[in-house]
Amino acid sequence: MAYRRQIFITAALFNWVIGGALIVAMPLVEGLLGLAPVTASDKVFVDLFAVLVIAFGVGYWKAAMDFQQYRLFALWGAWAKLGVVAVVCWHFINGHIGWPLLALSGGDLFYAWVFLALLRNAGQPSAQGTLQ
Repeated sequence: MAYRRQIFITAALFNWVIGGALIVAMPLVEGLLGLAPVTASDKVFVDLFAVLVIAFGVGYWKAAMDFQQYRLFALWGAWAKLGVVAVVCWHFINGHIGWPLLALSGGDLFYAWVFLALLRNAGQPSAQGTLQ
């Protein structure tokens, strides 16, 4: 299905842009999202998170190329994206962040919903549809 491939390609690109921006343009990200500046010693945690975001993007790219083989990346990604949304919502409710980051997490919510819908509509995996 061409649309499924396009969804996972755009998800990969979304993750790569976000992850890359966190690594190379954190002051810009802070300004756009209204976040307090990250100290140099805390930047390592942002960079580690960014590496995971980029790695999930690689998984989405793999799912775009062969969904049956890499469908578990869609499941893991959906749950991870829902986790991101939950954390961002908690911080928003507690007044730690403003609406821009909450709005950005809407992208994660969208992709989580679409990933779960695609998995539901794809049926059960075959024996070759497992990670090896």
